[in-house]
Amino acid sequence: MRIKTVSYFRLRILWLSGSLLLTGFLVWYAVGSYLNSLPVAQTMQRGLALSLGQSIEGVATRDPSFATLAAFRSNDLAYFALLDRNGKIRFHSNNELIGETVEDTRYLPVFTSGEFLATRIRLGTGEDVYESHLPMHLPGGTLALRLVLHTWSADQIVEQAKVGMLLLLGLTAVAWGMGLFALHLQRRDLKRQEALVRHEHLAQLGELGAVMAHEVRTPLAGIKGFAQLLHERLDDPRQQQYASKIVDESERLERLVTDLLTYARQEPQPEGCALVEEAVQRAWENLSSAADISGVRLLLTGCVDKPVACPPDRLQQLLLNLFNNAVQAMPDGGELQVILSQDADQAVLLIADNGTGFSTESLLRVFDPFYTTRASGSGLGLAICRKLVEAYRGTITAKNGKTGGAELTLQLPLVKEKQ
Repeated sequence: MRIKTVSYFRLRILWLSGSLLLTGFLVWYAVGSYLNSLPVAQTMQRGLALSLGQSIEGVATRDPSFATLAAFRSNDLAYFALLDRNGKIRFHSNNELIGETVEDTRYLPVFTSGEFLATRIRLGTGEDVYESHLPMHLPGGTLALRLVLHTWSADQIVEQAKVGMLLLLGLTAVAWGMGLFALHLQRRDLKRQEALVRHEHLAQLGELGAVMAHEVRTPLAGIKGFAQLLHERLDDPRQQQYASKIVDESERLERLVTDLLTYARQEPQPEGCALVEEAVQRAWENLSSAADISGVRLLLTGCVDKPVACPPDRLQQLLLNLFNNAVQAMPDGGELQVILSQDADQAVLLIADNGTGFSTESLLRVFDPFYTTRASGSGLGLAICRKLVEAYRGTITAKNGKTGGAELTLQLPLVKEKQ
């Protein structure tokens, strides 16, 4: 099941990488299309203004009286006017304005530089238009052509590009939402599968544990008893050493059977609460002799002023397993730090040692049953701890400390106060 989990995470990373690349391309394309539409629309209006200006110049050249200009029409044309250097209107598409003088000076650069000038302005009616000024070289002299165009066509291009961009970005966001929801469903299904496999595994361990309790413990007790009897009655030191090895191995097998039964058959008690500091002290007292031999001392800081929803014997068993692992990780001595804290709903216990810490593989499998890096370990200690914690709606995580050693964080719910 762990291989399937690793494969799932690899596939998720590949999916996320591909999705990010595709999303980046789509966003770049959508935003780029919208931004490119702005100069395209501007170029289109500039080209239309130049084209209309050439047409007007041709009509005005053929008819210096400008009489035929009154019939000049275009759907994109709001109005146009011919201005002299003094700002006098020599012709206007609105006949009533002919002979008037404009107050602005936006047309003057046409006479000095002869360049094409264009900008967007807002008319008194509130309409945004494209105003351009072109030089008109006529037989009677040079005039400035003020050409004002509607921006409907150009705005439509920009609006279509904007709608396309928003639509593409919206579809991308929807696709991401659906993809993340699908990942959530897959992750939930994977957790259900893992729980099912774990339950099946526990059922198999329960059956195996029952067999071992009946078929192994009884003859094992006889082997151990006879070996102890031989050790007492033999006079040869070498033979006594062999008998001692039989006793030691028998005790190791007994511990293995006990751990297996504990992991397979342990069920949460319906009720119970424990004081964290008291459980820490009692668990350490049971281990103090081995800790003194190894030169390990306990440093307890912080506090939890409310009891946790876990029976005292189970919490003490849990802490004893964690402390025992920490002491074994520091054979040359060290300091076992236990930092207590709490929030509104949970108590947090941080247990840190000065050992070598976890390897990369160990961090992935540290809570797997029967996984151990010690030659004499059963690999059930931390698995039992996780089962105990989860049975009481808590969590346990493992990582390496910043300065070395292992850190295990235990979270257990606090007892809720009765209203």
